[in-house]
Amino acid sequence: MYRKLTLVAVLLLVSFASASYAQVQRSPKFSDWAPAEHLPPPINSEFDDQAPILSKDERTLYFTSNRPGSVGGSEDIWVSTRKTRNSAWRTPVNLGPTVNSPGIERLRSLTPDEKVLLFMSDRQGSTGQTDIWAIVREKVNDESKWSAPINLGPTINSVNSEVAAKYLFANSGHVRKLFFTAVRPEGFGGPDIYESNINVDAFEPPVNVFELNSPSVETCFWIRDDGLELIFISNRPELTGDLAYNELWVSIRDSVYEAWSPPVKLGPNVNAAGYQDVNPSLSSDGRTMFFASKRPGGISTGKFDIYMTTRRRTAE
Repeated sequence: MYRKLTLVAVLLLVSFASASYAQVQRSPKFSDWAPAEHLPPPINSEFDDQAPILSKDERTLYFTSNRPGSVGGSEDIWVSTRKTRNSAWRTPVNLGPTVNSPGIERLRSLTPDEKVLLFMSDRQGSTGQTDIWAIVREKVNDESKWSAPINLGPTINSVNSEVAAKYLFANSGHVRKLFFTAVRPEGFGGPDIYESNINVDAFEPPVNVFELNSPSVETCFWIRDDGLELIFISNRPELTGDLAYNELWVSIRDSVYEAWSPPVKLGPNVNAAGYQDVNPSLSSDGRTMFFASKRPGGISTGKFDIYMTTRRRTAE
């Protein structure tokens, strides 16, 4: 089925996902994030491990790594599973040469139905420095049936860098968007966060989400499935491009039709001052966040390791 998959077919799959999983929700209330915990081997290794994403049942963890077994020693997408949500993680497995290439495959997001995965790559066929690509599958938990990667096309990808991307399906499917980050001439400076409305067979021209952006870097992000919380990384107010200042920031809103609140930097339980904290992702219930960091305490100095933090749901 997926041998000749096109971008239109991917968008149709996304449309079905939005109809099945989107619903009207009020914004839940949460406690502060607990102190971050380092994930032990076999998830973390002496190599760079980053961009983690947890499945809805919390028994599968996808992430990017350049550990041995990666194609050409590059960043590849890996997957680990566990028997229950409280069991130890099994040895990670490379998704294989259909998905991974000698270039970068840095994981970015998974649709709520877990059938469409987005990643960043500079692989052959990219139009810019890095593009956003998609892979799809028919059955959840079948890691051997991912399609060959599909480029999201010239409305989203440009001759510059597209870095991160995530679909949003909200308000019973009335809101269907692709959020992504890109370096564009009309931006505020560095990568900015953009959004594009999705029609049945096309992306609409992207719009800069100006209330989230600044002259500094705004990039790798995660938008909660209800569209009411967005966690991203920024090195603001740094203007030199020094990525060592990248930290996690958050913005919220009461409705998907409202503007985002002024971003606030997450506290020291999450961010480690002077070290890169990047690639956040939330569990489907919004109570667990994974991210990557080069902070002290990792397996190898100066390498990305994966961390997690939790919060609890509070009374409305």
